[in-house]
Amino acid sequence: MPTKPPQSDIPNIGAPAMRALTHEGYTTLKQLTKLSEAELAQLHGVGPKAVRILKETLKANGLSFKPAKVGETLKKKGSPISRTDAVDEFLRGLRHPLKAEIEAVRVIIKSVHKDINEEVKWKAPSFNYKGEYLVTFNLRDTKRIHLVFHNPKIPQVKSKLLEGDYKDRRMTYFADRNDVQINKAELKKVVRQLVKLIDK
Repeated sequence: MPTKPPQSDIPNIGAPAMRALTHEGYTTLKQLTKLSEAELAQLHGVGPKAVRILKETLKANGLSFKPAKVGETLKKKGSPISRTDAVDEFLRGLRHPLKAEIEAVRVIIKSVHKDINEEVKWKAPSFNYKGEYLVTFNLRDTKRIHLVFHNPKIPQVKSKLLEGDYKDRRMTYFADRNDVQINKAELKKVVRQLVKLIDK
């Protein structure tokens, strides 16, 4: 499990948060003064508790986060690296009647672009591209495959697979493995269009 880098004066904020900071090149408290609280919270793995601990530690050392811009609110981004290991481990322990179908859909989504990353979000496999979330499984639904396309650009994608009229998300459902295979090309088309929109 990742630990604090040598010479780091950053307090114990948990392995995921420390891994996120190290990945971005932040290993000292002074370096964190270049970030606002919103920017820090945007890093995948850094939760409210880690932000609070760091804020208190900075203050104790006469330091502070960079002042936030007026109205600054940043959304959480997807993992900057693909956590295939975490998804593999999660699926090994998954008890779901449509587990084989979930695996099949996972392969289809990942096949669309080499830079699509995966991680575990909402206690389910989730996929992102260039830090923007694409789609996440809703595993609470055990009678069918339920995908949630949660990206502000998804309303621009037109497909028979996309259901709902939400501001920033659409739903897709598959009844069984045969349904997945029948709609494989259309699913790839949806993901491909969303990736292209993100690239614009």
